[in-house]
Amino acid sequence: MKLSNSLSLLLVSSLVSAAPVAINHNHHQHKREAVTVTEVHTVVVNGANPTASPEAHTVQALVNDAVLGDDESTSSTQQAAAATTTSAAAQTSQAQENTETSAAAQTTSSSSSSSSSSSSSGSFEDGTIPCSEFPSVANIVSLDWVGLGGWASVMALDGSTSNSCTDGFYCSYACKPGYSKTQWPSNQPSDGRSVGGLLCKDGYLYKSNSDFDSLCEEDVQTGNVVSELSEVVSLCRTDYPGSENMVVPTELEGGSTLPLSVVNEDNYFEWQGKKTSAQYYVNNAGVSKEDGCIWGTAGSGVGNWAPLVIGSGYTNGLTYLSLIPNPNNNSPANYNVKIEAASGGSINGECKYENGQLSSPDGCTVTVTSGSANIIFY
Repeated sequence: MKLSNSLSLLLVSSLVSAAPVAINHNHHQHKREAVTVTEVHTVVVNGANPTASPEAHTVQALVNDAVLGDDESTSSTQQAAAATTTSAAAQTSQAQENTETSAAAQTTSSSSSSSSSSSSSGSFEDGTIPCSEFPSVANIVSLDWVGLGGWASVMALDGSTSNSCTDGFYCSYACKPGYSKTQWPSNQPSDGRSVGGLLCKDGYLYKSNSDFDSLCEEDVQTGNVVSELSEVVSLCRTDYPGSENMVVPTELEGGSTLPLSVVNEDNYFEWQGKKTSAQYYVNNAGVSKEDGCIWGTAGSGVGNWAPLVIGSGYTNGLTYLSLIPNPNNNSPANYNVKIEAASGGSINGECKYENGQLSSPDGCTVTVTSGSANIIFY
């Protein structure tokens, strides 16, 4: 089954007031259409709740004519050759904080283990870690269940993929909740695909973006996920720039709180000149990251078939948090969700998912005008 541009349009509807965002989510190449929306302070788009906008501006979001299908293989990372989406972002204001510890974190042996580039700040030195080893650096997360030696995806600029990190390929990785990866080449494919990660060259790993010393940078600290449930909820962020597979986990245990990656769109990866934001697929409660943060199959209810999608982004001093229905799954989730201001914070708008229904059928968005907000599962 091929779906239309439903999810892309829903994400545009819900995050449109966040400024220019490019929302794509496909695993094959398809024609892309431009949607332009003019915003003046308060916006209602496709039924989404009105949200505050700092100023009048024009948003151009790219959507594609096929979003998600059930003909993709469950081996998610090998479907990445034509992936295009919007996801990760991080604050470049943190980019230089690791320089003082970078040199001390390395050893002199170019054939040393991954500890040669480890440090408490996550700084990384080129050419010290073999491509056959996954880096052991602060804030980076190995995705053992994906089957690529810890990597989120392994892709080349020409669209080819590999089962291991090897010469000429970009090896994409996950960061812990509240952090985003910093590595992607500036020479992105012209056909709309995105590529991210460390470059494997002559058997060793090298940064593809020299603007950062560390592999993971902390996002804007204006959003959290909070559980009032007894079971785990696995939120699966898309690997972007990269394969776009939903394999980057935030495993929210019952009764716990974790940071959400609220990406700084003003200073992060741009797709064809357009700002990008973070996207999560939210599985039913009780589904582990190993079972849920994968490319799912029709009717599985996991991964790209999870019942709910969360979008998050920060631009021009405001944070935008959205709940969006997944057109792949019409079954209600086994939890409710609401977005509330955290203590001392302030939000504009109302957004909740209760008994399988969102505040608006097409999704809803709140604007965090000060402090932070909590996305509460109950």
